[in-house]
Amino acid sequence: MEKSEMMVQINHVKKAYKGNVLYTDLNFSVERGESCAIVGVNGSGKSVLLKMICGLVRPDEGEITVGGEKLEKGKFPKDIGVILDNAGFLPNETGLKNLSIIAGILRKVTKEELEETMRLVGLDPASKVKVGKYSLGMKQRLAIAQAVMEKPSLLILDEPFNAIDQQTVKDFRQLLRRLNTQEGVTILMTSHHLEDIQDICRNIYQIDSRGLKKIEEIEKNTAY
Repeated sequence: MEKSEMMVQINHVKKAYKGNVLYTDLNFSVERGESCAIVGVNGSGKSVLLKMICGLVRPDEGEITVGGEKLEKGKFPKDIGVILDNAGFLPNETGLKNLSIIAGILRKVTKEELEETMRLVGLDPASKVKVGKYSLGMKQRLAIAQAVMEKPSLLILDEPFNAIDQQTVKDFRQLLRRLNTQEGVTILMTSHHLEDIQDICRNIYQIDSRGLKKIEEIEKNTAY
């Protein structure tokens, strides 16, 4: 397959994190338009892998290419939406103001589109409540809105359904399926909930022996 058909390409990556060897020779690729999940026990390296793909953590050895561009020190992938831990929103601003500030960097979306995205995830764009007063669930909804608002080609989602109610989970699943199947957005995610993975992802990879292997089935009583 031509390299241009790959959204993410990881070659011979080695990574130790906080004294723990996570990957010794990781080779992994994600096709454009693919929807896949990475599963593994806590501490196995799921979040570190996503952070490496986002350019936030550097591999000790090997190379990572995203969207056809090799990631180097100080270089971050383009055209991606991300949910990682502890989103850095401004606590003294409203949700809409926070999104507006972020959107102002690339100027790809309008205020009306930001408002529509907020409503899509169950937030009121007209609310004057500051983000510092948000519940954990509301902050996670805002993180979801931030990830999808610019219609990226790649979504990197680390536990995106944490702390949100079942109706929002259902709505977000539908949104992700639509983005993937109708708009060709590539999705790479982690989740502790098997139902989320099965509902959204066509391919599942498990961290195994400090690498990744594709698996066909997951036992329904297995927790990640």
